[in-house]
Amino acid sequence: MRVAVIGLAGVGRAHVDRWAKSPNAELVSVCDINRQISDEFASEYEVKGYTSTEEMLDTEDLTAISICTPPKVHLALTRMAAAGGIHVLCEKPMASTVSDCQEMIDVCGSAGVVLQIGHKKRFIPPLLRLKELTKGKFGPIQYMVHRYPHPGMSNKDWFWAEDDGGGPILENAVHAADILGFLMGDVERVYAEGGTFFAPHRKPQIDCAMFTLRFKSGAIGVVNAGMVSMGGFSFEDFYVANENGVAEVIGRFDSAETLRYSFRDDSETLQEENYPNFDSFRAEIEHFIECIQTGSEPRASGEAGMKAVAICRAVKRSAEIGEPVVL
Repeated sequence: MRVAVIGLAGVGRAHVDRWAKSPNAELVSVCDINRQISDEFASEYEVKGYTSTEEMLDTEDLTAISICTPPKVHLALTRMAAAGGIHVLCEKPMASTVSDCQEMIDVCGSAGVVLQIGHKKRFIPPLLRLKELTKGKFGPIQYMVHRYPHPGMSNKDWFWAEDDGGGPILENAVHAADILGFLMGDVERVYAEGGTFFAPHRKPQIDCAMFTLRFKSGAIGVVNAGMVSMGGFSFEDFYVANENGVAEVIGRFDSAETLRYSFRDDSETLQEENYPNFDSFRAEIEHFIECIQTGSEPRASGEAGMKAVAICRAVKRSAEIGEPVVL
């Protein structure tokens, strides 16, 4: 399986590294519009470097690509890959708009290629274990509080552009939107309060929000997200409850590793499970390979990626108009 990575300045580094280490694939090329970056990666990993995606796709015989560019160009790159019969692993957010997401799903479906979105939280063991519990004795989640404060501040203009990264709510909190959908099902209504408190020079783009979600199941959730934290406070947590019990998943930002839970019929017993040092990037890439080989639908499908973008767009709209938004 011959693969390439497009976009190397950010999360592309993780994709290049994991593809290069995969026993089930061969990293053959990398691409970035910055020639210096492309050359550096090509030299370090002993692959061919390109600055043009079109040239790379025309030259290399590829099975799959990772798209790690800013979201604004995800659709165009997916179109090119699908036209060549190349499977696509696209970083989150899936695209800047819901309509772009739908077109990505359509072109990949028509071409018969796998489309997987980089929602790596769907592979984190304590969250998968929590999902498993909700299908058993614990039962469906009825109440969720998720804190997801980003420990840093981006200085990239594309990140803040409304037609590209869409700011912290689309670019970062899309992870929160996706994992709550994974754990609790489809969202029916969103209400948000947001503001620009930490990056005033980026107004009118908001840098943080608190938002509530009403799920179609009747469950409710609340999310605290945005670029509000610092490195010394790098964490995230999930607190969930229903009539059968209470559970929490805690850990470092983007690396939650501990699950604790207790049942109401045995409230004195607290069970704890730990999953340290898990590599979610490696897990999502190996899952992508498996989906290509078997033809199965990815756990983080294009449909799931589109729903997460729709939730984040609804959060931003609700914060703007001061009213709930129905999806």
